[in-house]
Amino acid sequence: MIRLLSQVLNAGELQAVRELLPQVGFGDGRITNQSSQVKRNLQASQEDPVNARIAQLARDALARHPDLRIHAMPRTMARATVVRYEPGMTYGWHVDEALFPSTPPMRSDLSCTIFLNDPTEYDGGELMIQLGAQELAYKLNAGDAILYPSTTIHQVAPVTRGVRIAAITWLHSWIADASQRELLSQLDEARAIAVRGAAPGDPRLQVLLESLKTNLFRMWADT
Repeated sequence: MIRLLSQVLNAGELQAVRELLPQVGFGDGRITNQSSQVKRNLQASQEDPVNARIAQLARDALARHPDLRIHAMPRTMARATVVRYEPGMTYGWHVDEALFPSTPPMRSDLSCTIFLNDPTEYDGGELMIQLGAQELAYKLNAGDAILYPSTTIHQVAPVTRGVRIAAITWLHSWIADASQRELLSQLDEARAIAVRGAAPGDPRLQVLLESLKTNLFRMWADT
């Protein structure tokens, strides 16, 4: 399930990131995927101290965001990496690696992109995600993020004007199965609606309960 996370970075954090970005040492993005024929971007080294400061801001912001906790149920989060796309740069259709090369290796269940500059500052550069026969395009405001399964085929469309800057990270969830994570997310939403004192017959609560009942039956039915 694809989730949009609004205002992950607050105004103060965004300002801090903007002040740090000119100091980031960018190198060829293929350093982490040398065999790739479709990756043409720039990215910061994990050893870059400025990248580490931005990564900590991103990690702290994601960790406190309620929607991330609900939908990702993160067990481990990789250190974020700042990436930069200049005109002509792109990252063609690909799937993220199953194991993030940390020590010990971390399974990537969910991928996350935090947009660090305003979408009016560049043309192109949409995050494209394949969903069956559809291709969904996302270009979010600075400070917003998108969370999506690492199993999805996706790309960053070519930038044709300006510069696109983002921070990317991956999460290992306590719940490996995406359908089970979705059921728990729906249960959490239903509980929140009930706590707020939903009116009898609240349509959102009803559809959540119906979804939970039907999908649990589907999961547990002995056929």
